[in-house]
Amino acid sequence: MTERGAGASPKPQDLLFALGGALVLEHLDEPVPTRVFLEVLGNLGVGQAATRATLTRLTERGFLARSQEGRVVSYALTASSRRLLEEGRDRVRAEAPFHQESSDWTLLSFSLPEAHRDVRHRLRSRLAWVGFGCVRDGLWMAPGQVPLDRVLTLPVTDESVQIDGFVVRPAPGTDVGRLVRRAWDLDALRREHEAFIARWEGPPARDLDPVAAYTLLGAHWIRLLRQDPVLPQVHLGEDWPAARSAAVHRSASEALEPSARAAFTELMAWARTLR
Repeated sequence: MTERGAGASPKPQDLLFALGGALVLEHLDEPVPTRVFLEVLGNLGVGQAATRATLTRLTERGFLARSQEGRVVSYALTASSRRLLEEGRDRVRAEAPFHQESSDWTLLSFSLPEAHRDVRHRLRSRLAWVGFGCVRDGLWMAPGQVPLDRVLTLPVTDESVQIDGFVVRPAPGTDVGRLVRRAWDLDALRREHEAFIARWEGPPARDLDPVAAYTLLGAHWIRLLRQDPVLPQVHLGEDWPAARSAAVHRSASEALEPSARAAFTELMAWARTLR
């Protein structure tokens, strides 16, 4: 579980990623003027300084490419960020994103020296994104068979770095439920689902313009996908709210997407006139 609780406001970076995956991918041949980002995030309560700083940081990290024509600064997705967003889009739009069919579990053990503290942090974040929970220091587990090729790709060649992964089935007598409760805070995860449902169930709120609302929906949904490891139903109980969350997301997306796409196209056209 992440450090932020249910209902927490998304960070500017989360909003930019959500906007990128939801709408910017449709404009791949057209850099997005800074003014567009300022407008959308401004409608979500993010100040201009924070938005500009986040754009700069994402450019430095290779997610965005900066260009300038006259006085207008624009940003385009890089090849790596397009690939990342396209991969994430499949999960965002999945019909049953929280349904686990496999009875297998993936175990991952790693040992990283203190000199690679930054790599350790990135690895833990990546593990959480693909569904792993920490059983004990250095030992993580995830439901199903998780492809480890992307997880295990780290920018280090130090022989002291040891990472091993296995796909296993529990031996008879193993209390898998106890391991699940140790690796994941199920009460906190339930609260995340309930907060999402409370925010997005029913008719779309009228306090936000369509682009801002669709971006916020995407940011909330991505956060929920990141936090939910897709555990087998047997460890969750019949009243687990994940299926309802998925239904609420589908309904909210269908209600917001057409007007958001049209409004974003208009916003891009308006920004191009500010030369």
